[in-house]
Amino acid sequence: MDQDSRPIMTAPPDSVGQAFLRATSLKCPMCGKGQLFSGMLRMNETCDQCGFRFERDPGYFLGSTYINYGLTTLLTTWTYIILHFVIGIGRGWLIPGLATFCVFFPVVFFRYARSLWLSFDCYFDRTGALEQRSELTKDQDPESSKEN
Repeated sequence: MDQDSRPIMTAPPDSVGQAFLRATSLKCPMCGKGQLFSGMLRMNETCDQCGFRFERDPGYFLGSTYINYGLTTLLTTWTYIILHFVIGIGRGWLIPGLATFCVFFPVVFFRYARSLWLSFDCYFDRTGALEQRSELTKDQDPESSKEN
């Protein structure tokens, strides 16, 4: 029987720093090598290096919208406070600029919000991440790797 050519999967991130590094580099949270995205907004279903399935359940990435919304709101609020109350820029200049920021920033940050959600979920729910990996290996047909 031929073995699968994929490398053996590593454990979930060992530290918050490792989880953050894998998330900000848009890499697989388990092996740190596979790409999460194949396009600007298109996410791969599984890691091409270790086979980890990224969307663990339907609606799994709903939490990433909270990260995206929270950071957008935080940046917009602090920018407004600093530019309006500290520097003294008028609302007429700030509102259109910040509204534009609120439209475009979430689209640009979309990939990072998903990556952060996935990486920190794997870090904090280590058992669930490892169970998901064991389900993946059970579902694979050992006969599929044989050549006829």
